[in-house]
Amino acid sequence: MHILGIVGKVVGTFLLVMLITGIILVCFAMVYIKTVILPQAHLDANFDMNLTSTIYYMNQETGEYEEHFSLHGTENRKKVTYDQIPENLVNATIAIEDERFLTHNGVDWKRTLNGVLLMFTGKDIQGGSTITQQLIKNATQYDDVTVKRKILEIFTALDFDATYSKEQIMEWYLNLIYLGGNCYGVATAAENYFGKDVSELSLAECASLISITNNPTLYGPNSNIRITNEETGEVTTGRERNKQRQELVLWKMLDLGMISQEEYDEAVAEELVFTRSEDEKKPSTIYNWYDEQVITDVINDLMEEYGYSEQLAENMVYSGGLKIYACVDTRIQSIVESVYYDQNSLVLTSSKGQDIQSSIVIIDPEGNVVGLAGALGEKTANRVLNMASGTVRQPGSSIKPLSVYAPAIELGMITPASVYADEPVRVLNGKNWPLNNPQTYRGDITVNTAVEVSSNPVAVRILEEMGAETSFDFVEQNFHIDLEESYLSNGEVKNDYGSSQLALGGLTHGVSVMDMAAAYSVFPRDGVYIEPRTYTKVTREVDGVEEVLLDNTETEEEVILSTKTTYYMNEMLKNVVSNGTGTAARISGMTVAGKTGSTTANNDRWFVGYTPYYTAAVWVGYKTPERIYASNNPAAVLWQKVMSQVHEGLENKDFTQASGLTPVQLCKDSGLRATEACLSDPRGDRVYQMYLFSDDVPVENCDQHTMVDVCTDSPILDADGNPIEGLYHLAGDYCPREANEALGITAGTVKPIGVLISDDSSNQYTKAYLESQGSCTVHTAEPEPPEPDAYDPSTFRLEDQSTWPTQEQWPGFDPTNPATYPTVPPEPTDSGGSGGETAEPSVTPSPAPTPETPPEEPYVPAG
Repeated sequence: MHILGIVGKVVGTFLLVMLITGIILVCFAMVYIKTVILPQAHLDANFDMNLTSTIYYMNQETGEYEEHFSLHGTENRKKVTYDQIPENLVNATIAIEDERFLTHNGVDWKRTLNGVLLMFTGKDIQGGSTITQQLIKNATQYDDVTVKRKILEIFTALDFDATYSKEQIMEWYLNLIYLGGNCYGVATAAENYFGKDVSELSLAECASLISITNNPTLYGPNSNIRITNEETGEVTTGRERNKQRQELVLWKMLDLGMISQEEYDEAVAEELVFTRSEDEKKPSTIYNWYDEQVITDVINDLMEEYGYSEQLAENMVYSGGLKIYACVDTRIQSIVESVYYDQNSLVLTSSKGQDIQSSIVIIDPEGNVVGLAGALGEKTANRVLNMASGTVRQPGSSIKPLSVYAPAIELGMITPASVYADEPVRVLNGKNWPLNNPQTYRGDITVNTAVEVSSNPVAVRILEEMGAETSFDFVEQNFHIDLEESYLSNGEVKNDYGSSQLALGGLTHGVSVMDMAAAYSVFPRDGVYIEPRTYTKVTREVDGVEEVLLDNTETEEEVILSTKTTYYMNEMLKNVVSNGTGTAARISGMTVAGKTGSTTANNDRWFVGYTPYYTAAVWVGYKTPERIYASNNPAAVLWQKVMSQVHEGLENKDFTQASGLTPVQLCKDSGLRATEACLSDPRGDRVYQMYLFSDDVPVENCDQHTMVDVCTDSPILDADGNPIEGLYHLAGDYCPREANEALGITAGTVKPIGVLISDDSSNQYTKAYLESQGSCTVHTAEPEPPEPDAYDPSTFRLEDQSTWPTQEQWPGFDPTNPATYPTVPPEPTDSGGSGGETAEPSVTPSPAPTPETPPEEPYVPAG
């Protein structure tokens, strides 16, 4: 007895603990339901689907919105009221989807408990959904299979069923369900499959129609999917599977007493006549790339703003009576289409036979997307891959202004005049890295030149000096481009923290054309980022009043770059187009700036450029990445084809000119103030003028140049024996500094030039190189006076001073003393006993006669 008492106390205590635990759990559950579930459990029935939606555009000449076109409307998205729906269709729906629909309160507890049992047995939580719950799932984003989703769905269904009638719920359900072939709702499906108004459907057709909703891909009458039975080898078509399920629906209706045996037999025997032959494709309206982008953006924004499911949001856009005010400029979009709908605008074929592809996005200063194309060639279908906004590709060097140069200037690290080495940064796997394209290095160059020629080493050096994390954060936070922080691929963790990714554009995933256009539009907009938009607002008329559903009219302007940074970037990117890698994008009579881009494997080519009027990004590549073989940048070529037409008739203007700029003469080799040595560099182009902000003007003079004396009579020869222009041996002690008549030197040969102070003797323009070549090889000894030229006295004419001899040629010559005049010696004569010898001629002139004594007749030589 004592033992029984102890056992009783233990059991009692256990039960009490269980009871208390249960009460606590119930209390927690009640609090959770009250605080978490119930606030989310109400759904307003906002399912008006009987009105045509319209897209409007602004007429640029009048400034007024005009109707662009209607989105299908009643053509293929038609709403019907409950009294227009055949009773057989309602019953068929109840029979196959929710046989206790008319009696439960939104939740079929029997089916729900079965779902709970599946959960506790470790199986998937599925089934148990009533028509009310399916309607809620179709109208919201409750599509995750979790306990919370089921609980929320249950309480929402209970609330919804208590708020609306069964007829309303059935009406909304049958107007929202997807029935294949881009048909939403039974009215659209009835017209599409049977060519009838839904009210005219027979019992057999009602059962066939509602059979589709279980799996439109499998049971749609126009499905082109063939399924083979592994046991029998029998192949079934979509229509055969639809017929099988139709008979199941009819059997359920018979079993529930909804139809008689006779009605069942007649319906099973009835031949179903569809509007199209099996597998025949239905012609449809093809939207252009811009209109399709607007549709996609509005659907996404409705889902985000109101929590709608994609299906409900799509239904609202196509036939919810919406007014969508688009940002398209129809003139610009027509230009885009004239180029991009023609595959011959760019004719390139890959080694595997792919036609080249491209996409473009054009944005105006207000952030409006005014034109775009998602592919090259004629658009033949809707909701296809849009390569302007729906894909990402590696940007190559076009990322440099965003990830390297703009942030480095903004952080005060560099100016366009800063000098960096365009030389390999390091050796990787035995090879110099990074390479340039073409594969040459230029030595020390300014940032301005580095941008112009797209130097890879300079971009890497600046990035590594700045830090990859700083660059990563700047791109994400300021230019709003999503980068990869951590990504596991084949067991390897990848990210975008690195020089190859941020300095050379080899991003893990890539960037969209839309995002690149938005980022570059910051530069002509004076450092302001505006999220691109394809529409300004979406409205709907409710009781005669236009209600705003989505409002994009107030664009949020975010200042991300200083005036200094945007001015410097604009000036450098203008140089890219005028003198650098982007010359193919020039537009006659228009200011253009931009940057080219190509990836290491040359699979992607970019040009992102802008004018004071518009910014446009162009990508070129193959749908499946392959190497592009082209003699120029095809992206810049397409950019120019479109944008030259866009800018026709527009007056040229420059970007905003900043105040507080100072002109300064700078040395290209040092980035410091130019000296006489810089100006005297034999290369002749080492000094340039640049406008810098006062706090960026260098105080120091160039410390890279020095003056040396060379002898111009002794040029340095190249390997072929030809003189190297501007280079001479260093002047020696005997090289003449100036003219010296006595020594016969008419001009000095010593010339001062400016050379680089460097120990690198491989550089011809360094002092070390000149020293390695030695001194002048011409003037190697003290110069001596030259022998005078022989004088011919027969040329002497007193009246012509140019014939007078020098003292060296005729010592004692005095033009005022005739006795000193040069004379020609007399002809030799035979003197008899002279032995035939001729007397030595006298070179002494006869003395001048005196006035008292008449002079002898002077000797005048013959002829």
